[in-house]
Amino acid sequence: MRLVILLLPDMRAFEVASILEVFAGHPDTPALEGDAIRLVSPSGGEMELGHGFRIRTDPLLRVDPGETLIVPGFERVDGVIRALDSGALDPVLDVIRRAHRAGAQIASACTGAFVLGAAGLLDDVLSTTHWMMSDLLVRRHPRIVLEPNVLYTHDADRRIWTSAGVTATIDLCLALLAAERGFATAAASARGMVIPAARSGGQAQYVPARYGDHEVPDRLFRAMQSAVREDLARSWTTEDLARVAHMTTRTLQRRFREARGMSPMQWVIRERLASARELLESTSLSIEQVAHRVGFTSAELLRKHFHRVVGIAPGRYRESFGARSAPGESRARALR
Repeated sequence: MRLVILLLPDMRAFEVASILEVFAGHPDTPALEGDAIRLVSPSGGEMELGHGFRIRTDPLLRVDPGETLIVPGFERVDGVIRALDSGALDPVLDVIRRAHRAGAQIASACTGAFVLGAAGLLDDVLSTTHWMMSDLLVRRHPRIVLEPNVLYTHDADRRIWTSAGVTATIDLCLALLAAERGFATAAASARGMVIPAARSGGQAQYVPARYGDHEVPDRLFRAMQSAVREDLARSWTTEDLARVAHMTTRTLQRRFREARGMSPMQWVIRERLASARELLESTSLSIEQVAHRVGFTSAELLRKHFHRVVGIAPGRYRESFGARSAPGESRARALR
């Protein structure tokens, strides 16, 4: 395996370092030797990354069929979008397209997906990026099949990899290393970094509970939204919602789906899950208590919907995002 890391101005230094750490970080047993990794930029020379980090690069002349090209993400995407729209990166996009046609593996980390999208490599391909940039990526490239909840994607037939935000770069690189060199090599690299070789769940667990589409856009539904949030424990039915919204059941279902792309009851479930996440983060209520507090009839029903939407179990979510216990308690747990 030979690796090419494409560097452009204002890329995240953390992501570049993460790629190098996975593939060449262990001094005794690196997954790839130093000469198997090329750092390249459009013109070569010194490249300034985010936060003022500088790194030496070679000119990007070509990517051979046996190589894997990775495009890291950016501190801010507005700069690379301007460069793409102005045509300044057209030569880079041509090199990426030729490499892909020749058989190279192509990967993007985080917002590096905007470069692959501009090259046309993500058309009709299951892809992901940082959850905050998902809508913008789709607006710019409507043919992308975006999966916003996963840590990374891999289309083996198209030889395309993409990852979610920032630290998901590590998940992508470990998966890529496992595919190329075997899981044992990837596991050894992960052990050297003191991280799991594969994380459970996806990036949905990191999106704020009420981010994006939780607010209903049409004022006609605001009374319904307020009523549901004030009494989530109630056994809401579509008929109940229609009465609060002063509509017939059929009109509510039609207009709400037009406005939100889901049924009113699907939205209620999302509201319950948002509140469940907040309770898991901020209280010590049991899973059963949380379930009943937000309107699920059992802990099992909460677990079912939570795993489907968030990607992990409620207990695992609390372990990652809940209020920390006292230092002595956490240390005692770690020693058991």
